[in-house]
Amino acid sequence: MLVPTCATWLGCAEPEPTVRAELPAENPECPASSAVLVKADTRFHSGARVTAVPQDLSGRDLELFILQGSGFERRAPVAVSDGSVCFRDVPEGADYYLRSDTTYYLGHTRRFDLGVNRNGRPDTVTSDAIQTPVRLDLTGLQPWRAHETSAEGSLLEVVSGEVAWTAGLTFPAAQPVAGATQMQGMEAQAWSLDGRLPVLEGEKGDRLYVNQLDLVEDGRLPSGAPLKYRTVVGSLHAPAVSFTPDGDPALVLSGELKAVRQASFSPQWPLSAFTRWGPEVNPDAQAGEARFDVMPATFSLTAGRVGYQGELFTLEVPGGEDGDIARRFTYGNPYPGSWGLVGSASYTFVSPTPVIVGKRIHRPSGSMLVMDRLSSLTAHAIVPVITPPRLLRIDGMDAATVRTVTSTQPVVSWRSPFEGVPGSYQVEFIKLGAEATDSPTVSFFVTSDRQQVSPPPGALEAGSTYYVRVTADGSSFTPWQAPGATADVLPVYKAATFSAAFTTP
Repeated sequence: MLVPTCATWLGCAEPEPTVRAELPAENPECPASSAVLVKADTRFHSGARVTAVPQDLSGRDLELFILQGSGFERRAPVAVSDGSVCFRDVPEGADYYLRSDTTYYLGHTRRFDLGVNRNGRPDTVTSDAIQTPVRLDLTGLQPWRAHETSAEGSLLEVVSGEVAWTAGLTFPAAQPVAGATQMQGMEAQAWSLDGRLPVLEGEKGDRLYVNQLDLVEDGRLPSGAPLKYRTVVGSLHAPAVSFTPDGDPALVLSGELKAVRQASFSPQWPLSAFTRWGPEVNPDAQAGEARFDVMPATFSLTAGRVGYQGELFTLEVPGGEDGDIARRFTYGNPYPGSWGLVGSASYTFVSPTPVIVGKRIHRPSGSMLVMDRLSSLTAHAIVPVITPPRLLRIDGMDAATVRTVTSTQPVVSWRSPFEGVPGSYQVEFIKLGAEATDSPTVSFFVTSDRQQVSPPPGALEAGSTYYVRVTADGSSFTPWQAPGATADVLPVYKAATFSAAFTTP
């Protein structure tokens, strides 16, 4: 049971979250002595209450690879009770990869939890849609900023505190005119920012916030360039509504946006503490972009950051800035004081030479990230807690060199970071394709004592171009036991290194 906490604006601190990997109990259909049981619950968070609803894994794309020297032995899942699956004939103490779609988790536990946290009511019905038409009848907008790039212009986001609904609005038919303060009968499209859209049930109190975000220019960056950030400038908390996102009819959002409560924070962010590690991210890396975000978290942060509820403040700093950002920022917050606040500071580095596949241009990249509750993040100077893995190699050769590897199972190796203690590593093989529909990234999560990964047969495609990114994670994340539940626990400390492009034979 989660304990309710006081509002952050009262100055009282929330209790630190406890990492609890509640592994599945013994199941006679899948004895721990000879088998691996995989279970998944969706844990719905609603106020101080958490309700676990079992998932049915029988139709999910799961597979188990038992490590045997340099080879692998496959196991297929067998459905058992409570929606769980069982992998039988797994030798006791054996290391294995559990594959879920294109993600591989290295483990050896006999009970594996693929459960996830989710915001909202436990009886939420989720649609199959990730977008839905919207009709807007809004007044009280701040004068609309029309701009060629969305980063410079006005934006609208729609967020619910009752179900996991977070969406950005686009305008496929006609863009709002510059200076507009109302939208009457305007057509828009809501695109989910957090998975499939849930069904809204008005009788259960499901409401939506409609937030306008605008760019604010306030002061100068260390280089002297204008300092600009995006924040909420107006909000409508619409009445409860029933709506099913099935493409027809449109969701109607109507009412007056009003001014929002102003809040502030004062980060001490020496950018040079991140840029100095650029050569470890990649020997030829260029500084891409630094970014600071303030994000809301429904109800509180007792369970960490659950779901995604849009943005309150976003500062994007152009690459090359390495001075100190130390000042007070003011931003708009339409949500109750019981909602939590998460701060995130990152610096992304990119390859100086783009990779062209077909007519598509790709830029390999890697980032360093520090994320925590906002009050904790800004209580001291924001510096990397962990640095990138060192000496990245592919088949024993420097990974910064473009090459064709000898097989679809290249050996990727690295060494531990100069600073920080990793709890785990993530190894991503990112395919660089000519089409937007090309295969997704293949990810491997391994324990901190592993500093080498070779993909099982079939994980990578022949005749394809990839780059590999290895991320050291110094958080409480435990991917070998309960990856979905522990990924939300704060704080989060990550740092990545990435390779040059390589091609499989």
